[in-house]
Amino acid sequence: MLPLLIVFSYLMGSIPSGYILVKKKLNKDVREYGSGNIGATNVRRVAGEKLSKITAICDMIKAIIPVLLTRILIWSDILKTDASLSLSLVAIAAILGHNYTIFLKFKGGKGVATSAAAFMIVLPIPFLITAVIFFGLKLVTKIVSIRSLAAGVTLFLSTLLLGYNKYYVYATLFTCLLVFWRHKSNIARLIKGEEK
Repeated sequence: MLPLLIVFSYLMGSIPSGYILVKKKLNKDVREYGSGNIGATNVRRVAGEKLSKITAICDMIKAIIPVLLTRILIWSDILKTDASLSLSLVAIAAILGHNYTIFLKFKGGKGVATSAAAFMIVLPIPFLITAVIFFGLKLVTKIVSIRSLAAGVTLFLSTLLLGYNKYYVYATLFTCLLVFWRHKSNIARLIKGEEK
Protein backbone atom coordinates (compact mmCIF):
# COMPACT_ATOMS: atom_id res chain seq x y z
CA MET A 1 0.00 0.00 0.00
CA LEU A 2 2.86 2.40 0.77
CA PRO A 3 4.08 2.48 -2.88
CA LEU A 4 0.55 3.43 -3.96
CA LEU A 5 0.44 6.22 -1.39
CA ILE A 6 3.79 7.53 -2.61
CA VAL A 7 2.56 7.57 -6.22
CA PHE A 8 -0.69 9.22 -5.14
CA SER A 9 1.25 11.83 -3.19
CA TYR A 10 3.51 12.59 -6.14
CA LEU A 11 0.52 13.00 -8.45
CA MET A 12 -1.25 15.25 -5.93
CA GLY A 13 1.88 17.34 -5.56
CA SER A 14 2.17 17.50 -9.33
CA ILE A 15 -1.10 19.42 -9.74
CA PRO A 16 0.25 22.74 -11.11
CA SER A 17 -1.93 25.08 -9.07
CA GLY A 18 -0.24 28.32 -10.08
CA TYR A 19 -0.18 27.40 -13.75
CA ILE A 20 -3.87 26.46 -13.75
CA LEU A 21 -5.01 29.54 -11.82
CA VAL A 22 -3.08 32.04 -13.96
CA LYS A 23 -4.17 30.30 -17.16
CA LYS A 24 -7.81 30.37 -16.10
CA LYS A 25 -7.76 33.94 -14.77
CA LEU A 26 -5.53 35.71 -17.31
CA ASN A 27 -5.07 33.15 -20.07
CA LYS A 28 -1.32 33.46 -19.56
CA ASP A 29 1.38 30.85 -19.06
CA VAL A 30 3.03 31.80 -15.75
CA ARG A 31 6.19 29.99 -16.88
CA GLU A 32 6.78 32.65 -19.51
CA TYR A 33 7.22 35.39 -16.93
CA GLY A 34 9.54 36.25 -14.06
CA SER A 35 11.45 33.25 -12.75
CA GLY A 36 9.50 30.84 -14.95
CA ASN A 37 8.30 28.91 -11.91
CA ILE A 38 4.70 27.98 -11.14
CA GLY A 39 4.83 28.80 -7.43
CA ALA A 40 3.12 31.56 -5.46
CA THR A 41 6.02 34.02 -5.67
CA ASN A 42 6.06 34.04 -9.45
CA VAL A 43 2.25 34.04 -9.60
CA ARG A 44 2.33 37.27 -7.58
CA ARG A 45 4.58 38.87 -10.19
CA VAL A 46 2.20 37.88 -12.98
CA ALA A 47 -1.27 37.98 -11.43
CA GLY A 48 -1.07 39.85 -8.14
CA GLU A 49 -1.27 39.19 -4.42
CA LYS A 50 -4.72 37.60 -4.26
CA LEU A 51 -4.02 34.87 -6.80
CA SER A 52 -0.60 34.33 -5.22
CA LYS A 53 -2.21 33.60 -1.85
CA ILE A 54 -4.73 31.23 -3.43
CA THR A 55 -1.84 29.45 -5.17
CA ALA A 56 0.06 29.10 -1.89
CA ILE A 57 -3.01 27.63 -0.18
CA CYS A 58 -3.57 25.16 -3.03
CA ASP A 59 0.10 24.20 -3.00
CA MET A 60 -0.19 23.45 0.71
CA ILE A 61 -3.44 21.50 0.45
CA LYS A 62 -2.06 19.17 -2.22
CA ALA A 63 0.68 18.14 0.24
CA ILE A 64 -1.55 17.97 3.30
CA ILE A 65 -4.07 15.56 1.72
CA PRO A 66 -1.73 12.60 1.04
CA VAL A 67 0.14 13.04 4.33
CA LEU A 68 -3.10 13.24 6.29
CA LEU A 69 -4.45 10.18 4.46
CA THR A 70 -1.28 8.28 5.33
CA ARG A 71 -1.58 9.34 8.97
CA ILE A 72 -5.19 8.14 9.10
CA LEU A 73 -4.27 4.79 7.55
CA ILE A 74 -1.51 4.38 10.15
CA TRP A 75 -3.83 5.31 13.04
CA SER A 76 -6.47 2.89 11.80
CA ASP A 77 -3.81 0.16 11.57
CA ILE A 78 -4.49 -0.38 7.85
CA LEU A 79 -0.99 0.73 6.89
CA LYS A 80 1.40 -1.37 8.92
CA THR A 81 4.76 -0.02 7.75
CA ASP A 82 6.99 2.17 9.94
CA ALA A 83 5.01 5.36 10.59
CA SER A 84 7.84 7.87 10.46
CA LEU A 85 9.37 6.32 7.34
CA SER A 86 6.00 6.16 5.58
CA LEU A 87 5.05 9.73 6.42
CA SER A 88 8.50 10.99 5.40
CA LEU A 89 8.38 9.26 2.03
CA VAL A 90 4.85 10.45 1.30
CA ALA A 91 5.78 14.01 2.28
CA ILE A 92 8.85 13.99 0.03
CA ALA A 93 6.80 12.56 -2.85
CA ALA A 94 4.39 15.52 -2.66
CA ILE A 95 7.28 17.99 -2.64
CA LEU A 96 8.95 16.30 -5.62
CA GLY A 97 5.62 16.34 -7.42
CA HIS A 98 5.36 20.11 -7.00
CA ASN A 99 8.98 20.76 -7.95
CA TYR A 100 9.03 18.34 -10.87
CA THR A 101 5.44 17.98 -12.01
CA ILE A 102 4.72 15.26 -14.53
CA PHE A 103 2.00 17.46 -16.02
CA LEU A 104 4.42 20.18 -17.15
CA LYS A 105 7.36 18.10 -18.41
CA PHE A 106 8.81 17.88 -14.89
CA LYS A 107 9.17 21.66 -14.49
CA GLY A 108 7.45 23.05 -11.42
CA GLY A 109 7.92 25.38 -8.48
CA LYS A 110 10.50 25.76 -5.76
CA GLY A 111 8.46 23.90 -3.17
CA VAL A 112 8.59 26.15 -0.11
CA ALA A 113 4.86 26.22 0.71
CA THR A 114 4.45 22.58 -0.30
CA SER A 115 7.43 21.54 1.83
CA ALA A 116 6.11 23.32 4.90
CA ALA A 117 2.65 21.83 4.48
CA ALA A 118 3.99 18.33 3.85
CA PHE A 119 5.43 18.26 7.37
CA MET A 120 2.79 20.37 9.10
CA ILE A 121 0.83 17.40 10.42
CA VAL A 122 3.73 15.18 11.47
CA LEU A 123 6.11 17.92 12.68
CA PRO A 124 3.78 20.60 14.11
CA ILE A 125 6.35 22.30 16.35
CA PRO A 126 9.10 22.56 13.69
CA PHE A 127 6.41 23.74 11.27
CA LEU A 128 5.33 26.53 13.64
CA ILE A 129 8.93 27.56 14.30
CA THR A 130 9.57 27.64 10.55
CA ALA A 131 6.44 29.71 9.95
CA VAL A 132 7.47 32.23 12.62
CA ILE A 133 10.93 32.57 11.06
CA PHE A 134 9.58 32.86 7.52
CA PHE A 135 6.98 35.52 8.31
CA GLY A 136 9.14 37.21 10.95
CA LEU A 137 11.91 37.81 8.43
CA LYS A 138 9.39 39.78 6.38
CA LEU A 139 10.00 42.58 8.90
CA VAL A 140 13.70 42.51 8.01
CA THR A 141 13.78 41.79 4.29
CA LYS A 142 11.40 41.80 1.35
CA ILE A 143 13.54 39.29 -0.54
CA VAL A 144 11.45 36.10 -0.57
CA SER A 145 14.37 33.83 -1.47
CA ILE A 146 16.23 34.74 1.74
CA ARG A 147 13.16 33.90 3.79
CA SER A 148 12.66 30.66 1.85
CA LEU A 149 16.24 29.52 2.39
CA ALA A 150 15.99 30.39 6.08
CA ALA A 151 12.76 28.38 6.30
CA GLY A 152 14.44 25.32 4.81
CA VAL A 153 17.27 25.48 7.33
CA THR A 154 14.89 26.15 10.23
CA LEU A 155 12.68 23.16 9.42
CA PHE A 156 15.68 20.84 9.39
CA LEU A 157 17.46 22.25 12.46
CA SER A 158 14.33 22.39 14.60
CA THR A 159 13.53 18.77 13.70
CA LEU A 160 17.08 17.72 14.53
CA LEU A 161 17.46 19.71 17.75
CA LEU A 162 14.05 18.74 19.12
CA GLY A 163 15.02 15.08 18.84
CA TYR A 164 12.54 13.83 16.27
CA ASN A 165 12.82 10.38 14.70
CA LYS A 166 15.79 9.91 12.35
CA TYR A 167 13.57 9.50 9.29
CA TYR A 168 12.05 12.94 9.89
CA VAL A 169 15.55 14.38 10.30
CA TYR A 170 16.68 12.78 7.02
CA ALA A 171 13.51 13.94 5.27
CA THR A 172 13.82 17.56 6.42
CA LEU A 173 17.53 17.57 5.56
CA PHE A 174 16.66 16.36 2.06
CA THR A 175 13.94 19.01 1.87
CA CYS A 176 16.34 21.74 2.99
CA LEU A 177 18.93 20.71 0.39
CA LEU A 178 16.23 20.59 -2.28
CA VAL A 179 15.08 24.13 -1.38
CA PHE A 180 18.67 25.33 -1.78
CA TRP A 181 19.01 23.46 -5.08
CA ARG A 182 15.80 24.95 -6.43
CA HIS A 183 17.00 28.41 -5.37
CA LYS A 184 20.49 28.12 -6.86
CA SER A 185 19.88 30.95 -9.33
CA ASN A 186 18.55 33.12 -6.49
CA ILE A 187 21.63 32.32 -4.41
CA ALA A 188 23.86 33.36 -7.31
CA ARG A 189 22.01 36.68 -7.54
CA LEU A 190 22.21 37.15 -3.76
CA ILE A 191 25.97 36.72 -3.90
CA LYS A 192 26.15 39.34 -6.67
CA GLY A 193 23.77 41.64 -4.82
CA GLU A 194 21.26 41.48 -7.67
CA GLU A 195 18.40 39.60 -5.98
CA LYS A 196 15.16 41.52 -5.50
